[in-house]
Amino acid sequence: MEEAIRERIQAKTRDSQLYEIFINQFEFSPKTAEAAINTVKEVYELNRFNPDQMCKTGQTIRQVVSLKAKHGPRLRELPKVTVTLTVNAGAEDQEVFRKHGVQGLREIQICRMTEEALEQGGVLTQEDLADILQVDIRTIRRTIKKLQGRGVNVQTRGIYHDIGPSISHKAWIVSLYLSYKTYSEIARTTRHSLTSIKRYIMDFGRVVLCAKKGLSLSEIAHIAGISERLTKEYTELYLRYNDSGHAERINDLLIKATSDIKKKEGAMAS
Repeated sequence: MEEAIRERIQAKTRDSQLYEIFINQFEFSPKTAEAAINTVKEVYELNRFNPDQMCKTGQTIRQVVSLKAKHGPRLRELPKVTVTLTVNAGAEDQEVFRKHGVQGLREIQICRMTEEALEQGGVLTQEDLADILQVDIRTIRRTIKKLQGRGVNVQTRGIYHDIGPSISHKAWIVSLYLSYKTYSEIARTTRHSLTSIKRYIMDFGRVVLCAKKGLSLSEIAHIAGISERLTKEYTELYLRYNDSGHAERINDLLIKATSDIKKKEGAMAS
């Protein structure tokens, strides 16, 4: 397992090094640099046993600007990282599409991919999103503006550097639940599928259970199966809502989370 991890890290490092050479020394455009790297891999069959290329159905692997990149220089001069993004989440996205159409689905895809990039140390530009979703940049801007109108700050590169990290759409959904909104009301407000809403809320419940036991951030993230970034958001959300006005909601959630954990433990034991 450690050897596989080491190989993945080495592969990403080599890709990044080659990318920087193409960009800075040969003055390739980002798209040309990516195409050249992929062509080299295909010719020498480097993808055959490369774990980084074995992404799940519905995902894409991209080179994006690093979170550590300074604001100001041209994009092609900035350090990049390789991220895996979920373009199509299968049944959950189909549910959103049936209820809210193409526009609703696009909103979910943008929220999901921008946050996935952040969790992997990268940040997407509006141009990245337009390219991945195969729409023009104006469509991306309109969609982001609509999301902002509902209180969602989409973490693209420009927004991230202007205002810094902000609450994720998952934490936003959980906050609506803690404010005694029903699942149906949350689904109408956020345009997310009921399946994903219930999963975010259950993840939050696991985080609260672990936090009450005094576990560290990394331990909680591992047990809950989510990123440390989201774990931190959920922990801060719990501290904000941990009062008498929200006690009933939190207690109900803890009961459900405890029951869910016991069911999984029972299934593993059998």
